[in-house]
Amino acid sequence: MGRLADAVCRLALPHPVRVGVTGRCAAGKSSLGDELETAVRERGRAVLRASIDDFHRPGHKFRSMREEWTPRTYYEEGYDYTAFRDVLLGPLGPGGSLRCRTGIFDSYHDEPIPEQWHRVPPDAVAIIDGAYILREELEAHWDWIIWLDVDNETMVERARQRDIAWVHDEDAVVRRYRERSIPSHEIYEDECRPREKAHAIVDNNRIAEPRLVSLAAR
Repeated sequence: MGRLADAVCRLALPHPVRVGVTGRCAAGKSSLGDELETAVRERGRAVLRASIDDFHRPGHKFRSMREEWTPRTYYEEGYDYTAFRDVLLGPLGPGGSLRCRTGIFDSYHDEPIPEQWHRVPPDAVAIIDGAYILREELEAHWDWIIWLDVDNETMVERARQRDIAWVHDEDAVVRRYRERSIPSHEIYEDECRPREKAHAIVDNNRIAEPRLVSLAAR
C-alpha cells in the first residue's frame, strides 16, 4: 500500500489525480480504495473518495431481483456512465471546474442521492473504485489505474459469503455470478483490456495478503 500511495503522490498534474481502482466483482476494490485513501492522506494529500456503485440507474435492484439482466445488458446499462463522466471525472480533469458530485443514486433504497457538490483542490487525489471504468467513453478521463487480479472461483466464493446477507439464497448468488457476472466481466476484459492498461497490478486472490505484481515507473 505504501508503494502504491508513493506512486500516486509522485504524480504532478495541474488538476486532481484521478486514480481508478478496478477489477472483477468482489475483487476487493472498495477495501483497497479505502486503505489507499488512508495511505495518501498520511502523505499530506487531500483525498476525494468515490465509487461508480453510486451511479447505478433507477430500478437497478429490481431488475436484479427479477433476474432480468443479461451479461451484455448489465455491462451496457447497469451504470449511468454518462453521469459518472460528466459530474465526477470530467470536472476533475484538464480544464475542469473542480466542482463534482460523488454519487447520484442509492440503488439499495432505489432513490436519488441528495444533491451535494464538492469543491476539490487541484492538488488532491481522487480515488474512485468500480467495475467497467475503462470503457471507451471513460478511458481518457483517468490518470492512474490499479487493477486487482482475482480468479473466477475466488470471485464466486467471496460473493457467496458477502451477498447472502441480502439475497438470502446461496444458490441464487452463485447462479447469478456464474451466469451474469463472470460473462459480463469477460465482455469488458475482452473489449477494453483493463489489465493491460493498468499502471499497477495487485494479485488479490488472498485478500489478507495482497501481492503487488507490477508497478509502472511513471
